[in-house]
Amino acid sequence: MPRKNRRLTIELPPEFIALCEQDKIAPEVVLRGFIADLCSIMSWQSNPRTDGYSSNGSDERTYARAYYERVGYPWWHD
Repeated sequence: MPRKNRRLTIELPPEFIALCEQDKIAPEVVLRGFIADLCSIMSWQSNPRTDGYSSNGSDERTYARAYYERVGYPWWHD
């Protein structure tokens, strides 16, 4: 199955921007990290990804998935 990338533009709330600035981390790093953890995207040193997505670890993957399911996203339907 070919990989399909999709660009999405959203306005980030000032609270999120302030949190990232406080912690001196770029918002895109936080969002890419969460997405990678949620989807179990791995970037191996022997075969690194060029798109910047890489899971932060097994616990982070577990917590991201637990959050996603707790909110109920898998059961929301359009």
